[in-house]
Parts: sequence; C-alpha cells; structure tokens
Amino acid sequence: MKYTLQEKKTSSGSYTFEHELDGFVVTPKKGKSMEGIDIKEVVITDPLLTSGHAKKIFDKKIKNLTKMMFLVINNSDSTDDDASLVLDEVSKLKSIIINKYKKFISETMYKDYMKKLIILEEEFKQNFMYSKYYMESENEIVRGRSR
Repeated sequence: MKYTLQEKKTSSGSYTFEHELDGFVVTPKKGKSMEGIDIKEVVITDPLLTSGHAKKIFDKKIKNLTKMMFLVINNSDSTDDDASLVLDEVSKLKSIIINKYKKFISETMYKDYMKKLIILEEEFKQNFMYSKYYMESENEIVRGRSR
C-alpha cells in the first residue's frame, strides 16, 4: 500500500496533512482529542479492521432496534404510528448498510446482516398485528341478546 501525506502550514501556524487514501472514514466523537492534536477524521484501509468496526456498529444499531421493537409490542397504548416509526428505522438501517458499508464489508457479512434485518422486520410485523388486533378482540365484551 502506498500513500503520501502533504504537509501544509495554515495561517494560524498549525500544520495540516492532506492524504489520498481510499478507505472507510471514521470521525471521532466531539471532545475526543489528544494533547494539542485535533483529529477530524480517521481513514481505515485494512479490510479486517473495517469489517470489525462495521460489525461493532451494526450490532449496536440492531440491539437498539430490537429494544425499540419490544417497547412498541409490549406497550398496550402503542399505535400504528409507533409501528411505522420502527419499520422506518429498519428500512433506514438497510439503506445505510447498502449505501455506506457494502463496499467495505465482506459479502457474507452483508448477507448476514440483511437477513437479520429482514427477519426482524417480518417478526415485528407479525407480533405487532397479533398483539394489536387479536388481543383487542379478546378483551372486548361480547354483547348479544339476553333474556
């Protein structure tokens, strides 16, 4: 792998380095910097490190998504709008994986996470419909003719 760093002195007296690297760009959290060094972005070029970083991000997002799904399913006051928000989050995560991460992760990892999202989406739809409509019909008082 070959890359070059070009050093340029700015008007404030600090140095900046410009690079021509093709890889996964990660921006650190605000407030995270070393003594006197402000880091705006880190470019990961190693495929093993990229897939490990992506796996960590995906697992965190899927965990948050499942928490949101359980809250909507278990809440008796949840509406169709709540369910549509969850389904929008699933489709958003799918599009992020397709557009941002697909070129940096392996094909098997891509297929695994897309399968997980599709299964989560289908299970959520089934469970939400069951909890919303079937449980409501059981709780209704059946009125009929009485003598």
